[in-house]
Amino acid sequence: MLVSDLLRLDATALALIAHDVATVADADMDAPTPCAGWTVADLISHMNERHEAVIASISAPIDDHADNPRDDFARTAARWVVAMEQTGDVVNLPQRGPLATDTVLSVHFVDMLVHRWDLSRALSRSCPVPDRLTALALPIARSITAPGSVLNGPDGVYRPPVEPDRPLPVLDAIAALLGRDPHWERQREYR
Repeated sequence: MLVSDLLRLDATALALIAHDVATVADADMDAPTPCAGWTVADLISHMNERHEAVIASISAPIDDHADNPRDDFARTAARWVVAMEQTGDVVNLPQRGPLATDTVLSVHFVDMLVHRWDLSRALSRSCPVPDRLTALALPIARSITAPGSVLNGPDGVYRPPVEPDRPLPVLDAIAALLGRDPHWERQREYR
């Protein structure tokens, strides 16, 4: 797949989650997520921080951040797309070193779909994703979480895949590959 096609896919996944982030209520920022020990605010902060760390390796960082990570997300997502348009064939990732841009975009595309799943589960919302996106994301998720992948294992960025106990919808299966409990639900007592 061409880098320009991957950038369009990635930008689409970012637009989906940016919409969801923008609609998070203040009261839900402390809600737990499927990411162990993280609240919704932690999840959004994580995405902002990781985006900005990669962006800073390509263009100038910004210093004016909002008090609420939700309020920075749309700008950070837009900066990510611009940075990916400006980079060449390789992105120099903080703490990981150089990685092919098409690999960065592929992984990021899957990450954004799964973080959107995380957010949707935390807020007890539906998480509709076009079938064409999940069809493209599933083989990428299988690849990046396969045994021997540099993103998997003790020094990797993902928890071990969760083996489903029954067939799952595609997005749930992708989340399970990235170490999420596909049956995780927000506890009623939080509300």
